[in-house]
Amino acid sequence: MELDFKFENGVTVLTMSGRLDSATSGPAEQKISEELSRGGSWIVLMRDLEYVSSAGLRVFLLMAKRLRAAGGKLALAEPAPGVREVLDISGFSTIFTICGDLNDARTALQ
Repeated sequence: MELDFKFENGVTVLTMSGRLDSATSGPAEQKISEELSRGGSWIVLMRDLEYVSSAGLRVFLLMAKRLRAAGGKLALAEPAPGVREVLDISGFSTIFTICGDLNDARTALQ
């Protein structure tokens, strides 16, 4: 699991790659929590995320909860087909804003 954080035009863009599962969700959650202290709005770019498990889905829920409490927003962008399927089957695609590309995600956060 690799996480890359960039702050662009008032939005934190988190690019995730690899697998977000029970083995990687704990360390990922810790790194994300540290960055969440900035607040604001976030985009999670998921094009290189190969797999997400229920433990990984929990990370997204925690992010959304903390951002919402701080007045921020969260958008998921460019999920890989397998990840999109998990989001759809789990019902998360009805909970989160999921965008086809980074530009659409920026627009959704406005």
